[in-house]
Amino acid sequence: MPDNLNSKRRPVDALFGDEATPAAPNYIVEPPQPANSVTPPSIEPDAPEPLVRPAEPAPIVSAPSEQPTSEDPRFLTLSFQIERLYDDVKTQLHDSAQATNTCFDLLLQARQAYERRDYARTEFFIHATDAKLKRSAASMQASRRPTMVALWVWEMIALGVGGGIVALSYVTGLTLFGLPVATEFIVLLRALGWGMIGGAMGAAYNVTRDVQRREYDPASTMHYVARPLLGLLMGALLFVLSQAGILAGNILIGDFKVGPIFLYVFALLAGFKQEYVGAFFDNLMKMIFGQSK
Repeated sequence: MPDNLNSKRRPVDALFGDEATPAAPNYIVEPPQPANSVTPPSIEPDAPEPLVRPAEPAPIVSAPSEQPTSEDPRFLTLSFQIERLYDDVKTQLHDSAQATNTCFDLLLQARQAYERRDYARTEFFIHATDAKLKRSAASMQASRRPTMVALWVWEMIALGVGGGIVALSYVTGLTLFGLPVATEFIVLLRALGWGMIGGAMGAAYNVTRDVQRREYDPASTMHYVARPLLGLLMGALLFVLSQAGILAGNILIGDFKVGPIFLYVFALLAGFKQEYVGAFFDNLMKMIFGQSK
């Protein structure tokens, strides 16, 4: 019985064998695998991706400014130039208080700009003072030339001619080519005369003022010569405006006409200050015809 049991093979014997027949290996034992460093995936819930901050832009490095410094050789002598100009003003303009004060004011502004390290304005005021000194020297030379004497002679002649025209208008029984002169012609003569007188007076005043300020420009000599003649023309223009009733018309006080008196006053003032009259008519023409392109 036992032999029969032993002779009967069991399924487990095929795997592990028995006493009579040892089990043959039917599997392969793999050698151990080398360890790796791979991290297994996280089993935690999905976390938000980390915010990636954008890279900051590189700082912009500006080029060094070319602001002048006190070590710049162009500006090292500015202070010395100011001191030199102070001496030149005291030497050359000692007899003209107005010109001296003008130059000292320019030099004061130059000194203040230099202390603020504003060298551009410092140079401007230095050159302005130097130009003023040169104009002063040229003005003094021109005022001593024979041209100045001839100019004064002409102004006196124009003043006398204007006065003569006014005086002629008061001649009793004035005639022209043997014909009696109309009243309007007499008014015209007086307006012309007073305008010429005003022009001569204005020229003499401006010449005296420019020489005193050391600002006389020889290029302005023709302007001073023409002022009496321009005053005469302005008197004629004002007479036309008066006859048109625009200026100093036929104003009566009782039986006396005061319109011509206003006309003569306007003619004298217009000849004296021709700049204002020119600006007035210039603005008037712009209002009527518009700006010129």
